[in-house]
Amino acid sequence: MELLSTEEIPTKQLRGIVMKKALFLLPGVIAVMFTAAPMISTFNNPAFADDAPHAGKHHGEWDKLGLNDTQKSQIKQIRQDAKQKMDALLTSDQKTQLEQARSQHTKPKLALSDDQKAQMKQIHQDSENQIMQVLTPAQQQQYKQMLAQRQQRHQQH
Repeated sequence: MELLSTEEIPTKQLRGIVMKKALFLLPGVIAVMFTAAPMISTFNNPAFADDAPHAGKHHGEWDKLGLNDTQKSQIKQIRQDAKQKMDALLTSDQKTQLEQARSQHTKPKLALSDDQKAQMKQIHQDSENQIMQVLTPAQQQQYKQMLAQRQQRHQQH
């Protein structure tokens, strides 16, 4: 199979390829957002609707734990599994709203049902418990401190 350079692909076709790749990454974006959010209920809170999303802000925290390659791999898998489970809970309208909010760099207004909130909270808690099992006792203590600080910052907003 011969690979074509970008000059050989028509602009419309190239845009279509880029859009398909962007949609393929959407579940990852959803997982990062929900995994990083300590309180799911804030997505329905109008007070936070205009704030920029903070999901990527916590990425550097993982580096502070000094994870080895095996731990990184296991945690990545746990987070991917949680992302897939949470993505499956969203309706197509909610996925569209999430995509629009991301493109506009605003907090999504997903209007999650109580059942969705409860299920997402459970998925989040399960993934946190699994992550804790991957960490050493010293890393667990540091991770708990990071979560407490994150929750404290979140409550101040």
